[in-house]
Amino acid sequence: METKGNFGIVVSGGPAPGINSLLASVVIEAQNLGYGVRGFKNGFKDVATGKADAVISLTIPDVVPHMSTGGSILGTSRFNPMGSEVHKENIFRTLRSNSIDKLVVIGGEGSAYLSHLISSTQSEVKVAHLPKTIDNDLELPNNFPSFGFETARAVGTRILHTIAVDARTTGRWFIITSMGRKSGALALGLGLAADATITLIPEEFEQNVAVESVVEKIYASIAKRLKTLDKNFGVALLAEGIIDKLDSSGVEELRDCPRDEIGRLRYAEIELSEIIATRLRKRCRANGLEIMISSKNLGYELRCHPPFSFDIEYTKFLGHGAVKYLLAGLSGIMVVREYDNLGYVTLDSMLDAQGKIRSRTVNLDSDLYQVARSFMIR
Repeated sequence: METKGNFGIVVSGGPAPGINSLLASVVIEAQNLGYGVRGFKNGFKDVATGKADAVISLTIPDVVPHMSTGGSILGTSRFNPMGSEVHKENIFRTLRSNSIDKLVVIGGEGSAYLSHLISSTQSEVKVAHLPKTIDNDLELPNNFPSFGFETARAVGTRILHTIAVDARTTGRWFIITSMGRKSGALALGLGLAADATITLIPEEFEQNVAVESVVEKIYASIAKRLKTLDKNFGVALLAEGIIDKLDSSGVEELRDCPRDEIGRLRYAEIELSEIIATRLRKRCRANGLEIMISSKNLGYELRCHPPFSFDIEYTKFLGHGAVKYLLAGLSGIMVVREYDNLGYVTLDSMLDAQGKIRSRTVNLDSDLYQVARSFMIR
């Protein structure tokens, strides 16, 4: 069937609940208006590296069966196609050869920067970015969450409730690391919803903080809970972004750590919870406290869970909005939801002084943080 033109759509960065619902929303709206949709497989990576089958046609029958499923039917990757002239040319050649002049990019903070670069260097291609990250670190109007966050938080809360029961049943403390690179929003939201004994987030710490300072905060919670409540169990939740705040010279486990394709530490290969737990056990023994301490990472379990109703509805808004605004000729925008209405912000307006996308972090003076802290033992 002849179409009016083609939309391109790419999923970049880590998974989040709701991606397939969003893909379906874009495809349904575009096809109903007479346009075709081409999907990039495995983020920008396959197209940028010249793989022959990197682009596929997406139709309504292709996407509808997956609307309420987790993961991404297109796959995803963390890959910067703008760091190499060859990769850039492969991307732009693919857009031209597939008659794509409207590109939808689904991703978080790093991917939003890629959307900005593409829109500012290719005027013939209109670009709309859709906010995807369970870290909830994109600046959106009215502090609205990025899609996937609420599902991830709900799933994580269920897991933490089970861990809390285990802690009480076996008489032990769990030190748990949750995802959250620059923002502690996920950890704080999980801790408040799941009644964690103490939650620590990167916003609390200055740069190059000694690991002992983190250990001491949890030890103080353990000692206070034992002394005042006679309870030898609890749950301490840490946002993984604390890793970047630590003075690595004092932490052997952080030396020569691997980095991802865009230069960031591979948090998944750093056992922050065990780094803290090991030192915490020594601290407890040195003070005569017989406390069992276990460590756990909480992250991958949250990213590909089927989306709950909030994120299904949210992603349908965003997909519809992407088609609407691109057909209106807009480019270099992030589509947002403003309660019952669609809206957008320009990516230019989201840049910091270094020209990168600003991160939304937890405001320690906010009522949210103060309420969450009031339920902790510190």
